[in-house]
Amino acid sequence: MSVSNISAFFYTVVVSCMHPLNWEACLPVHQWLFPAIGELIQLKTEGIYASEKRALEQFRLDGGQADFGRRIDP
Repeated sequence: MSVSNISAFFYTVVVSCMHPLNWEACLPVHQWLFPAIGELIQLKTEGIYASEKRALEQFRLDGGQADFGRRIDP
């Protein structure tokens, strides 16, 4: 995680949650922080758009075996 991500998190979440008007939304940490950490771990291990790629590969007629970078001569 880069410094820019940490600073963006700090200024967006921590500073916003210091205002009393936002306490109601910020207080249930288990509802927003833990799922976000799980999603971050999943993105780090599988990569971005991994679930979309798996879903698209299920619908391919060739079962994902074709090499689209290769030219096929007729």
